Amino acid sequence: MTPHLRTARGCSLGTAALTAGAVYLGTTMSPWAAVPGLYVAAFLGWCARRSYAAHRRTLVRHEQARLAALGEELLLGMPCCRLPEHSASRAHGTNCLRPPDFADELAAACCAEGFVSRGAHHESACRINSPRSSAA
Repeated sequence: MTPHLRTARGCSLGTAALTAGAVYLGTTMSPWAAVPGLYVAAFLGWCARRSYAAHRRTLVRHEQARLAALGEELLLGMPCCRLPEHSASRAHGTNCLRPPDFADELAAACCAEGFVSRGAHHESACRINSPRSSAA
């Protein structure tokens, strides 16, 4: 258990308690009495979510360090994550332990300019030649 997990659980407990208190105040008194409790509950929910994410990042870093200590020869036969099994090894999960292979990504890219600009610009001879939205 990391300190982030303890913080996340405490914030989650506070969120649940404040939400229950706000519902009680909203039904027995004025609905306006519930607003401060709901605001603080929303903030604690946000804090809990951030702490859970930090906990997961810490676990991934520890797993990466453990696998690096095992050596590269053990890692060759070990799958990095579950997503490559379903995507013909073209996609990897966000917590994938394998470092990205830029040579494979460049080979799969439509053109060199599209690879460098992450799809925003393409060469004139590119088969796609349509800029990708920055919102994607």
